Amino acid sequence: MSWIGSLLSLPSQVFFFAIWVITSLVRPVSQVCLVLLILNPFAAMRKIQLFITTAQYLVMCNDKKWKAPHEDPASFFETSPKDKTEKKTIIFVRHGESTWNDTFNKGDRSTMSFVLNFIPNLIWSIFVEVYLFVGGYDNESWFYDSPLSQKGLSQAHGVRNFLQQPLEFSTPREQELIRIMLGIEKVKTPSLSPEGGEEESSSSEEEKSSKANGNNSKAQDTPSSQLVSSNLRRAISTMAIGFQDRLEQKMPNDSILILTQLQEISRNPDALSITPPKGTVLDSWTDRHLVHDILTNQCDTSLHTGNKPINSNGLIRMQEFCSVVFDKIEKDHVIVAGHSLWFRSFFRTFLPHTVDHVSKKKKLVNGGCVGFTLERIETSKGNYKYLIDPRGITVLYGGF
Repeated sequence: MSWIGSLLSLPSQVFFFAIWVITSLVRPVSQVCLVLLILNPFAAMRKIQLFITTAQYLVMCNDKKWKAPHEDPASFFETSPKDKTEKKTIIFVRHGESTWNDTFNKGDRSTMSFVLNFIPNLIWSIFVEVYLFVGGYDNESWFYDSPLSQKGLSQAHGVRNFLQQPLEFSTPREQELIRIMLGIEKVKTPSLSPEGGEEESSSSEEEKSSKANGNNSKAQDTPSSQLVSSNLRRAISTMAIGFQDRLEQKMPNDSILILTQLQEISRNPDALSITPPKGTVLDSWTDRHLVHDILTNQCDTSLHTGNKPINSNGLIRMQEFCSVVFDKIEKDHVIVAGHSLWFRSFFRTFLPHTVDHVSKKKKLVNGGCVGFTLERIETSKGNYKYLIDPRGITVLYGGF
């Protein structure tokens, strides 16, 4: 029966052996890390700054704390003249899962699988973070502004595959929204005459003749929708991959507008942005081979102000987003790549209080797409009120 005793003692032997290996490696690994950090001090300082910013937000951020408005948004629209109501079509697209989700969120894994793999996954993520730190990759992180994981990349490709499907089996409302997403619906933008003034848009016959002669100077058709994304990498990458076929056409004035207002409602480090204010969007090691060109050349950061203010909260940013949609985006349709808590909070805030909709209770799935109409009126006091028309909410892909 001695083999039973040996078997029972095996876990403790493995544990003490693992402790011995780790303690034996601490000193040499620490020395190597110190040398690498000395050789690349600027990257080290950048990483240290990210850690400090993370600590500040964990302690001081009140992103989820705000008083929900008491007034039912629908009450402001009941007596408002219809011709005074402004409308925009909004389509939400939730990002794919991130490396942070891989480590800390159960997702669609079974509880047993998540629990058993949590410690190994955590150790692996810490190892990657240390490697990125000592390796001088100052704009890379597993935790901070976490990029798409392999599963997240698959979910982003799922959006792209969805947009490649034929429209014949979709309802008229779904077809309308999908055409908007594809950029099929166009609007004319003024072209310049040789004298420098605005010229009337050419007729279809003139356009065909111009194209036949290799001259596209008058081809000023641009999509009627604006692509917009949160300033977090997983959202930007999801839009870049999901809408890759559209973006590769390089249509006039078709780019991804980056907005701080869409940053996720959370104090966790994965909800903090690495992309600098009005700077070039930074790709990550997980998707660089897929989106580098789009992120470098087709992202508009003119309205990106950097990280959300530490004294901000989700309600402030949602209201600011509504203002941007109506006052700074000229197009009538806006496609938004963003986050689950932000989207759910938006539905809870701007849907009528009497409407019991699943979007108020459940999160949009990763890669999910849903469209609706956002309305705005100006009150007698000169401020604006916003409302989601519940009749127009249309789940296109994934669902809640």
